[in-house]
Amino acid sequence: MNYNEFMKAVEVKLSNMSEEEKTKWIYNKARTTKENQRKELLNSLDKEPDFNPTIYEKNNIEQWCEKVEEGEIYFECSGYEVYSESYWDSDYEYDYYDPFGIIDELYKAFQVAEDLMHQREYKESQKLNNRLLNMPYFVSDRDTGDWNELDFEEVVDEIWTNFNYKSIILNLLYATYQTRKGRDRAESLYRYLIWEKSKDIKIEDIFSIGPEELEGIDSFVEEWISFLLETDGDRAARLLLEACLYKGIDYLSEIPRIKYRKHPVLFKFACEDLLKQNKNIECEKLGLEAIKVVPENLIIRAEIAELTAKAAINLKHYDIVNKCYETSFYSDSSLINYLRLFEMPNYEDITKKASKHVEMLPEDSIHNFNNSNKQMIVNTLSREHKDIIRFFNGELDYIYDKYKNDDYVLGWSSGFKGIAVPLFIMLLNKDKKSTKATEKLIKGIIYRLGFVAEDVQDFHNLFLYWRENQTLTEGQYEKYMTWLKDETDRRTEGVVGGGYRKSYYKAAVLVAALGETLESNGMINGRTIIIEHYRKAYSRKRAFKEEFELLNE
Repeated sequence: MNYNEFMKAVEVKLSNMSEEEKTKWIYNKARTTKENQRKELLNSLDKEPDFNPTIYEKNNIEQWCEKVEEGEIYFECSGYEVYSESYWDSDYEYDYYDPFGIIDELYKAFQVAEDLMHQREYKESQKLNNRLLNMPYFVSDRDTGDWNELDFEEVVDEIWTNFNYKSIILNLLYATYQTRKGRDRAESLYRYLIWEKSKDIKIEDIFSIGPEELEGIDSFVEEWISFLLETDGDRAARLLLEACLYKGIDYLSEIPRIKYRKHPVLFKFACEDLLKQNKNIECEKLGLEAIKVVPENLIIRAEIAELTAKAAINLKHYDIVNKCYETSFYSDSSLINYLRLFEMPNYEDITKKASKHVEMLPEDSIHNFNNSNKQMIVNTLSREHKDIIRFFNGELDYIYDKYKNDDYVLGWSSGFKGIAVPLFIMLLNKDKKSTKATEKLIKGIIYRLGFVAEDVQDFHNLFLYWRENQTLTEGQYEKYMTWLKDETDRRTEGVVGGGYRKSYYKAAVLVAALGETLESNGMINGRTIIIEHYRKAYSRKRAFKEEFELLNE
């Protein structure tokens, strides 16, 4: 329940209470107030604030701030090296000291700023909080005599680690609301809300604090929405979601239709909320509208399509589900989205067309990623992932010809051969059961395929479904198998023969998986024969031989 809904419910409750009932409720509320909140409650009952002597310490605080800013009052530090397991790998850390009691003074200063707010001295409260949060704090190095400078956030990270950031920022936001108007107020509030320490604060949090109810909340929300609609970034979009929900789900569903260019993520937010309320028809309708207008190359379009598909599944509109899955691939061309296309009717035409689309995509670029505006991230694909799609598109000879002459036997975790060899081993395996070797083979490449560790079984199921539709000639089988045997032999020699003990398990998994593939193709006891061959070849490598024991079913 947001603030707007809550206050409307309160108004209804109060309108149904007599004056005697209201008085009794207030008395009970006061009776159960915690001791540290009683002063604040008493002040809230006064039309005029009580005299508070703490306020008159403000001048002393300001004089103290001047001394901090001029470096007359400062922290001290002493540094030392910290070594990791390697002697040559070290870091430098500092212990900090507070000989002038800066932390105690800061605690007092923030308390004065809060008291000023409760005394309705909003400008003074805002001014003091701003100064404390933005002034420099100097540090003298006891060992070298050097001077450094910390900002307030660094002071909190290094020295005042139990500081309550949220409380101070809320007080600052409340005072800012009370002292600014119109667009200036919206801009000022937004500057505070984009701080890293403000990321979990909602604008409506300030509606329920302070000594008096904020005036003009409804008109402010309109101004706030207008400002955010013109502001780029994910934080602006998240704040916009909260503001739209303040006005109700119908408003949230309507606003993306006219303001999607700067904030397409609003479609996603609206669909999520509609799904939570089991409004599947409305979610499906809005999602389909979004798919038509949001640019195809934005990944956010795929996320909207996924939500639309969920609503369509609930409605048993399976033609729309398939349309959404196809949309997802064209806006986020991941392997998981591609493999899902094979479950559709007429998948041959769909997957061929999709694979051609992949080749036209721009390749990964650091310039594509904007951490502060993820809703505008464009669909790109690395050369490696394009080749992965080509493999699953059945362009097996292309992948084989491209990588068969790759001489690398180490560094498979970064080279494409480290993906290609396991995929070909799994392709040639005619068995459907999941073994320990298969599972570990998949785990070794799962991240590079765009999945997560928990997806091993899901990927294997998708792979098996895909494999059923693949047909190999005898010639293809022979040349692929010859290549895989050679790669396994060279890889094992590179890892085990080279004494890379921490990677012995990788060679063992490859050997066992190859043996299982041979056995599935008619080689009697193929797994046992292949493993024994390598155990004898590296009979002195006990740790390597022990790895095979871990792969027994």
